[in-house]
Formats: sequence, structure tokens, C-alpha cells
Amino acid sequence: MRGFRGRVAELNILQKKFDSDEFQMIVLYGRRRIGKTELINEFMRRQKSKCISFTSVEQSEKELLSIMTETVLDELAPEMIGMVNFPSFEKLFEFIGKKAKDERIIFFIDEYPYLAKQCPYITSLLQKIVDKTWKNTKLYFVICGSLVSFMKDEVLAESAPLHGRASFELKLQPFNYRDTAEFVQLYSPEEKAIVYGLTNGVAKYIELFNDQKTLERNIIDEYFAFGGYFTEELVKTIVANEKQNPALYNSIVSAIATGHTKNSEIASYVGMDDISYPLKMLQKAEIIEKRIGKNPYYVLNDSMLVFWFRYVNRVISLINIGKGEKYYHESVSGQLHNFMGNVFEKICKEYLFIKSGEDGYPMITEINNFQKTILDNTGKPKQIEIDILGTYEKDVLLIGECKFKNEKVDKETFESFLEKTRYIKSKTPLLCMFSLSGYTDYVKENANGVILLTIDDLYR
Repeated sequence: MRGFRGRVAELNILQKKFDSDEFQMIVLYGRRRIGKTELINEFMRRQKSKCISFTSVEQSEKELLSIMTETVLDELAPEMIGMVNFPSFEKLFEFIGKKAKDERIIFFIDEYPYLAKQCPYITSLLQKIVDKTWKNTKLYFVICGSLVSFMKDEVLAESAPLHGRASFELKLQPFNYRDTAEFVQLYSPEEKAIVYGLTNGVAKYIELFNDQKTLERNIIDEYFAFGGYFTEELVKTIVANEKQNPALYNSIVSAIATGHTKNSEIASYVGMDDISYPLKMLQKAEIIEKRIGKNPYYVLNDSMLVFWFRYVNRVISLINIGKGEKYYHESVSGQLHNFMGNVFEKICKEYLFIKSGEDGYPMITEINNFQKTILDNTGKPKQIEIDILGTYEKDVLLIGECKFKNEKVDKETFESFLEKTRYIKSKTPLLCMFSLSGYTDYVKENANGVILLTIDDLYR
């Protein structure tokens, strides 16, 4: 069984807050299965204090109060179990406050949105308890939730009752490409990159990849086999969780994943005239992102969803009758490098942020793609696309190109990249190329200051 990995910075800040010995309220949120609960569990395992860990479920208010009461008493006063029933959450919270008056106690509420859904007053009650009782105790209070939009609107927003009470707000992000690689150390750099693309750095998904098996076997077993982890129900719940029209939301994500990225294209795909509200909701849930430009378009923030809706969604029936593996070999395995194009760009951007200000790389604060229509030498319009534009404030300091292909970067590709850089207003930008398969001798001999990186360099 794999031990706890990564999250060093997150554990350090949680520990720093804990060591203050004052009341702390920590708000932790992020996508499902990203590792929030495991992070807090690992943090609690490292402490010698009493720890109350309560997970909210979709049950009645009375049942939730009963479960929380038993959880609290089991840790703080086991001799009182079966003898005391608190009439309300308020009385239970006051009891916790009394116990934490002179003793460091961790109180962790996981999946808080479920508790708030059954007890709509609970957030206002917590505000009252924090202000009246807990702020003068040594309680270390952690609220955790997977519904990102709820946590933003109902817990952290300026209009929310608990606004300003949290001493630390932590949005847990997916693992980056290097942290992901730690889970599959026996794989090659190329295979590690593909695992990152297929999982989007989500902890639970990464753990499914056993590097004692081939990458291909893992993909087939989890995506294209009956009984695999990435079922239709699981994936579509990620998109449409708590939304009134789940089919619509899933159709919108399917549209974007299959190349219908503009508002009009998405609307046509799903058969609706006005899709502004569901698009807004998917943006709030951080599943999609709107890219602003001359022609605004939408992209998926989750490469796992891109892969599933592009290659798995349409063949669920084949998978259910045992033909998923055959389909994978015939129609998907040859498309992996195409799928990895955008993922590789993301990896390269992460690498450049890691290197920012070090080893000869300029300090950059933002990295974007670049698209522009220009007129060529004959006066005809020509579309210029550059994968990486690294900037500090508004100054372009770095320009990069990414190629996740089996072929080496050749003279034509190299000179095309150099040609495109002429259209970027910058004095002396650092030029970088990233390649899965390396470079031809011509490119190496004519680099002239252009940094040539391979995928091995990114994992070194």
C-alpha cells in the first residue's frame, strides 16, 4: 500500500497554524478525490492532540446531530456515550468549546456542504459560536468541502456569515506533473507524462495506475474494461454534481471535449439557444475556462474529462459487452500523442514556472498561448499560433514551442518556430523548444542560443 506523498507546503502551513496554540479556523476546498481528506488525516496523524473527525452525509438533521454527538463524545468524553444527548448543534458546539478552553483540540468537519444542505442555519450558527465561544479557546477547526462553488459562495464570500472568520483558506490543487510522477516511478518520462494527462493530477486517479503493470494495461483496465474505475456514472457525476439538469451539463462538456468550443458551436451541439447559465455554472465549478480573445472560446480544465468524453463516452455500450480493449487497440492507442498535445504544453508551462528566475531562465509571472492573424509576404491573412508566451508584467521574456510527437523536431519545424517569433514584440526573449523525441542534427547545430529540451530534461 502506498504511503502519503507530496503536499509538503500544505502540511507545513497547517502545522504552523496549529503550533500557534490560538483558535484557528481552516477552510479547505477543492475538486472531489483530489486528496483533501487524506491531507487532513495525515496532518492529524502527526499531532498528539485529541482529534474529532466528522464526515457529513446525506441524512436528516436529527441523524447528523446523533452521529456528530457520538463522534465528539468518543474522542472527548467516552464515559458519557449513551448517557448524554445534546438537544441541538449549538449545545454540542458549546460543549466542544468548553473542552478546548485550555487544551488543543482538532475538530474536522468533512463534506461540509452536505451538513449545510440539511441544516441551512448551520453556517450562521457557526458564526455565532466562533464569535461568542470558540475564538477564546485553543480549538483548531477545519471545514472541508468538495463543492467548489458552494464553498466560495456560502463560506468564503463577503456576504457569507463566516466571512472573515477563517485564519487560513486553502484551495487544494491537483498534483503537478512532477508530483504525479512520484506515484509511478518505474515508468519512463513519456509514460509518466501520459499518466499525468489521463489523471489531471488528481490523487485518487493517480493511485489507480500500478507501475508494476504496463501503462497500456492500466488504461484498458480502468477506462475500457467493464468494471473499470472510470464508469459513466462516476465521470458524469463529476460534471453534473448537484446540478438540476445533469444531461445538459454533460452534453456541454462533451461538446467542448470534442472540439466544439465557441458559444454558438456548443449551443448547436446540445440543441439549445441560450446556454449562458450552464456555462457560467461550469465556470464557477472550475470545470471549464473561458478564453478571451477576438473569438472567445471555452476549454476544459481537466484533461481526464477531455480523454473520457473524447474516447470513452461514445463506446460505453462496447465496453459493457467486453469489446473495450479491442476498441482501444484499434481506435485510441494511436491517438494518445494527439491527445497529449495540450497536456504537454501544460507540463512545459509548469516546468518553466519551476525554473522561473533560476538556471538562466527569466523571472516570469504569467504564461499564455498566443494567437494572431497577420498578413504574409503576399498580403494574404495567416494565422500565427505560439504555444508559450512567458511574461513579467507586460514584457515578453520567453517564447516556447512544444512537440509531443514520435518524430524529432526537424529543420522545417525549427525554422517555422523562429519565423513566428518575429511577430512578437520583445527585445531579447529567451527561446525554448520542448520535444518528446529530441532534435535532428541540423536543429542542434543551428540552435544559436535556443534552448532545446527533451522530456527527459523535464523529469530530471
